[in-house]
Amino acid sequence: MRLTRRLVSMVIVAALPAPFGLALVPPQGRSSSKDEPFRSFRQLDGKLTELSNYHDALKQALRSDQESSHRPATSKEATATLVHMASATTAIERITARLERVYQDRREPFGARVFRVMHGRAQAVQSGIDSMRRARTQTKKTTAEKELDQQLVSLIVQYQAVSGGYATTHCVARSRTCCQPKRSQDLLPGERVACKWTCLMRPGSCKGFLGPRIP
Repeated sequence: MRLTRRLVSMVIVAALPAPFGLALVPPQGRSSSKDEPFRSFRQLDGKLTELSNYHDALKQALRSDQESSHRPATSKEATATLVHMASATTAIERITARLERVYQDRREPFGARVFRVMHGRAQAVQSGIDSMRRARTQTKKTTAEKELDQQLVSLIVQYQAVSGGYATTHCVARSRTCCQPKRSQDLLPGERVACKWTCLMRPGSCKGFLGPRIP
């Protein structure tokens, strides 16, 4: 996922892990459920990039609104951008809710918890977008904008906490990828839960939740 320069400066972790989009590409013909959560990570990566780009466009539109005395309190450009942001966030909510159900069905509670946390942060972003759309005064707009900034960063940090690191993991054939939970003392600021991606020959030794099997 490519973060805009503005969002990069806002993220409070020292260095974000490598994006998942460069990692596993499932072989043709495999069941999509067997490729989870990495199939969905690629979708999330795209939607978060889209959301980040729209967020940057929103910032520019809001600055133009403040600088122009001929524009309404919220311009058509800013309103349209908020609609696009809401659409991208809805997609993220659906993906994370589906992943939560996947791991509930697999009876892997840590996996269900991980994506429940991400879903909650996506819902917070959606709430922040709604607050921006309802704001009618400059004071309320400024407050809502700051809250939306924080909510978006919180979502991105949590996504990176779960998906980051797989690109540096080299698994041998017939092994299984596994998200081993990071200890609470190893979590970075802003992370609620996090993964350390490993390779296992015995899936039963995974203490978190399982990813795809390496063919």
